[in-house]
Amino acid sequence: MTNQLTISDQQWQQLVNRVKQQYHQNDSSRFLISFAGVPGAGKTTFAGQMAIELTKQVAPTMVLSQDGFHLYRSELQSMPDAEEAIRRRGAPFTFNSKAFVKLVAQLKNKNITVKAPSFDHRLKDPVENDIVIDPIVAIVIIEGNYTSLKDEGWNDISSFVDDTWFISTPESIVRSRIIKRHLDAGIAKTEQEAIERADGSDLQNARYIVENSKLTNVLILGS
Repeated sequence: MTNQLTISDQQWQQLVNRVKQQYHQNDSSRFLISFAGVPGAGKTTFAGQMAIELTKQVAPTMVLSQDGFHLYRSELQSMPDAEEAIRRRGAPFTFNSKAFVKLVAQLKNKNITVKAPSFDHRLKDPVENDIVIDPIVAIVIIEGNYTSLKDEGWNDISSFVDDTWFISTPESIVRSRIIKRHLDAGIAKTEQEAIERADGSDLQNARYIVENSKLTNVLILGS
């Protein structure tokens, strides 16, 4: 199973043209796109490919992942039900949504350099100030599971972005990708363990996203 997406050249160009038109209508601030979808939907692949095209055809573009705003393991361990918090890591409450929204708001000012955290999958914790978005970056695709969530805190993201996108991919494909991801990353030692993880918190989170995300301006059909 690969993460390649079967979106046609015409559809790619339609999206690029959409951004180009909106970007040139107001270039006084950075152009921000929120891009949501469930784990395994293909967000990272799509956002990366789109950033390349937008840089070529419109203006310098970067992708900012929500992953850097995971709560630290030490923060999860200090929660009242630490065992459940660690088991559910990846659910909305295991992220620092307040810090994430604050940084999105800062991104609107195209004249400043913004530093954002990344996520180290080996250490399983964020790395502060690891991503640098300097003034030359005119477009930022803000990619993550919860960037269109209706929940308090997350809901504020829409106040700062110029366009909202969501990628919808069949659950059977998402499940296969998550299982493979767990095995490849060493998160699960056996296929059975990977399956149990996928069918547990991963798909629980995925269904929550589908049921609790706002309608976006653009719906991308992933495969």
